[in-house]
Amino acid sequence: MNLLMDQENKITEQKTKKDSSKIGAVIILVISALVFLPFGASAVFQSIFNKQKASTFGSYNGKNITYEPGSNFYTAVSNLAQSYQASGYKVDENSYYRIMREAFYQTVINMAFTDSVKKSGYIVPKEAINRFVIERFTDPSTGKFSQKAYNQTSAVDLEKLRKDIEESLVYKRYFYDLFGAGNEVSFNGTPLYGLKRSGAEKKFLASMGAEKHSFDAVAFSTSNFPKEEAVKFGKENAEKFIKYDLSVITVDDEQEAKALLKQINGNEITFADAASEKSQKYYSDADGKNAGAYRYQIENMLDNVDSLAELEKLQKDEISAVIKTKRGYSIFKCDGSVAAADFEDSAVQDAVLGYINSNEKSYIENYFLEIAENFVSEAAISNFDSACKKFNVEKSEVQPFPVNYGSSSIYPSVSETGPLARIASNEDAYKTAFSLKQDEISSPFILGSNVVVLKCTGIQTDEVEDASETEIRNADLNTANSALFANPKVVDNFFATYITLMSENKNRK
Repeated sequence: MNLLMDQENKITEQKTKKDSSKIGAVIILVISALVFLPFGASAVFQSIFNKQKASTFGSYNGKNITYEPGSNFYTAVSNLAQSYQASGYKVDENSYYRIMREAFYQTVINMAFTDSVKKSGYIVPKEAINRFVIERFTDPSTGKFSQKAYNQTSAVDLEKLRKDIEESLVYKRYFYDLFGAGNEVSFNGTPLYGLKRSGAEKKFLASMGAEKHSFDAVAFSTSNFPKEEAVKFGKENAEKFIKYDLSVITVDDEQEAKALLKQINGNEITFADAASEKSQKYYSDADGKNAGAYRYQIENMLDNVDSLAELEKLQKDEISAVIKTKRGYSIFKCDGSVAAADFEDSAVQDAVLGYINSNEKSYIENYFLEIAENFVSEAAISNFDSACKKFNVEKSEVQPFPVNYGSSSIYPSVSETGPLARIASNEDAYKTAFSLKQDEISSPFILGSNVVVLKCTGIQTDEVEDASETEIRNADLNTANSALFANPKVVDNFFATYITLMSENKNRK
């Protein structure tokens, strides 16, 4: 369970840092990633999926995005995995999330762009499809078409290839009309496709990044929350950390659960065998042992927290009735007595800290906000450097940078490390930072996992060059995709679905 939580935290951090910044680059991959290849690599992902039930990660305009053979999502995952392997990267648990996340983005973008083009009535000419078919069977080293390779390809695969090329060209029509085709199609160096910009627009866009501010910064990391403070919280909320000794069987259907309970009570099958062979193991390990033993964890499992009273009545080796849980229907068995939390136990201390991080983040933030307020008071009395020394916190010198919400490619961005690494997607943090006058110290504010205090050390206006076509094009891509994924037509359940699937896979092992 702890390993899974560690993975979830790691993925959450990657997701927050990368999803918004990578989305513009991802779109360029769509053109090839959704085109059929005759030897996919999706088989490497099969072990993490329930093969009896397709996994749905979200939807666009009411159409589900499901991972199953034949779907665009499946094809995108397959081809991205193959691209990773061809580039020398290992496709394993460390890359599953990134590959599938990129494939999900690509699928949503493809669906949205394709819908828009189809509404216009555009039909891909057969001649255009033929050109790409010929290209697919042409040896790049000789430039010659391979009739043999073409003849050896089955009629089914050829038809699939033509269909996927057609879909790709529908997507390209939208992409090229709005964002251009780079240098692929141009006249005297000027791209023929894409939106055109005037010199005045390029100059205006560049000027928005001319004013830059520099700062001294300190960060109080919430990851340094003292264990003694966690113990204090635990003692004040001791009932949350009462520990239950339970095993559990979970199935999706209520009638199935009732029938299974009847078999257990009739000695037709043991609880242990039912847990091993029949349970979906949403809440247990492979042997049926409940993975979340603390009271707050069990309450989170139950569809109705009042059902906890029934579990508290169980004697050792006694089996509960069927209880509705948030995922399916469960049967519990009491393996031992309930135990009060021992807050001297390091495992309990870690559990309390984990609970606070997941459910009471503001408790930790308020602790450090109070420390940071005292820092600001000390800095006002003495100076910023003296306050750093007194509070034993390191000062970072942040080089001049402009307002660049969303990390546009047109403007410089803050370093991905340091106290302001997460400012790109935080409007309030930008307002706080860029409202400061020279030598003014900010009030503490929360930025990512830090409580930050800034001192403005300089304000300057630089001469800037006009924004380039490539910079503006990339900015347009990011803006278009940010707008798309904010559209209510997009339902993005990828993260929750992926974590659930990984959890189920670990429990099946």
